[in-house]
Amino acid sequence: MSEFLNGVDLNIELAYPFLFLIAVAIVLLLCSAFYRFKANFYASLSLLALMVSFFLELSNVNAFGFNSNAFLGTLNNDIIAFYAQCVILLFSFLYLLMDKKDHIGEFYALFLFMIASLMLMVSSSNLLLIFIGLEASSLALYTLIAMQGNRNAISSALKYFSVAAVGSGFFVLACAFIYFKTGKFDLSLSLNSGLKDIWLLSAGVLIFVLCAIKLSLAPFHFWLRDVYYASHSNLVAFISVVPKIAMFAVLIRLFDFFNYVEFGTIIAVLAVFSMIVASLAALSQKDVKKMFAYSSVVHSSFVLVALVPMLSFELGDDLNFVFWVVFGYWILFAFANYGVFLILSTLQKSSFETLNSLLNVKPFLAFALGFCVLSLAGIPPLGLFWGKFMVLKSLVENDLAYLALFVALASVLMLYNYLKIIIHSFFVRGKIVGKDLYKDLKWEQKLALMLCIIVNVFALLLML
Repeated sequence: MSEFLNGVDLNIELAYPFLFLIAVAIVLLLCSAFYRFKANFYASLSLLALMVSFFLELSNVNAFGFNSNAFLGTLNNDIIAFYAQCVILLFSFLYLLMDKKDHIGEFYALFLFMIASLMLMVSSSNLLLIFIGLEASSLALYTLIAMQGNRNAISSALKYFSVAAVGSGFFVLACAFIYFKTGKFDLSLSLNSGLKDIWLLSAGVLIFVLCAIKLSLAPFHFWLRDVYYASHSNLVAFISVVPKIAMFAVLIRLFDFFNYVEFGTIIAVLAVFSMIVASLAALSQKDVKKMFAYSSVVHSSFVLVALVPMLSFELGDDLNFVFWVVFGYWILFAFANYGVFLILSTLQKSSFETLNSLLNVKPFLAFALGFCVLSLAGIPPLGLFWGKFMVLKSLVENDLAYLALFVALASVLMLYNYLKIIIHSFFVRGKIVGKDLYKDLKWEQKLALMLCIIVNVFALLLML
């Protein structure tokens, strides 16, 4: 008992990375309450906090390895948690580097609270801690969207909140079913290979409803287009990447837990339906940001369909599958998407016509946009071509070639949307407007954009 009270069995060091972010967020709240600092102060302190959190994570790996846990086994320091936390911290850091809009101190405090909650969520295999991290991060994200200040942002945040609240109810009911059958909330349990239970099947489907909402899969994607249109472009880039990689990490644990429950067909059908519906809906969009909302749905569906083979075998030590297919694909997608939305943040409007004559007015931005968009389209040898290649290879090797055909079909449909951006930027010569229509990039934004271009162009070399 004394050892427990002294924290010997808790391994609280494993919680330092996100506990530190929470502490800094509280400091930022106090600073904003008692003194009016400039936005640069809050942004710089947030960037420093993310860097320290990353080094604390590396320190934990060096000290404990990838097979340690904390808080009586509810918090894991495994390789999935490490990869997910690194991606979360990297693209959170990149977002703050890109975003030059003046925010109040509460914005950065909420941002750090959200990142800490996401890190908690990906680090745990306990359903209760996953739910706490998921809801805490979601509440912060709703508020960040609404803090954009315009009427559309508030209404889109409320729509997102309403849809996600329903999904949370499904998640709680699924937790009850799992506890009813296993007596625990732990996803690290190994189910009997012969166990085909209606309660566990129902729990898997109910949990996946919430995951589908957070991943904005069709038909749970209706909130996404409004959020993309109403939010600032750099925040949209963050929303499209960071919360979703956290949800993919949770899905990996869920699929490893439910690998004998046999609901892989349900997941495959939903993934195919999602990618086809979203790629068709994108064809009719006249706004670039709304089109990229559907693009995000399609790419989330690609990663989801690549996870279907997990439901037919135990993950065990086969972590190359997880890293290359899920994290590899999403990192390449993230750099391309960040580059696109960073360029869109320089435009006064987000219609396709706004891109006309971009090559004449801002040639650097035009070529950067071309590289990032072609990468999203999967044009070789740019970044996301290799991501799609890994997804297709995984499907074919696991006798799921029919799913690979649907992935190829959705990619062809999305190619039209991406080429539409290229045509407007390079070949449509509209009325030549002054350069004042486009905001200039600051040096931090140029650095972030160059990083996105380099990763997309030299993706193959970076993966070797």
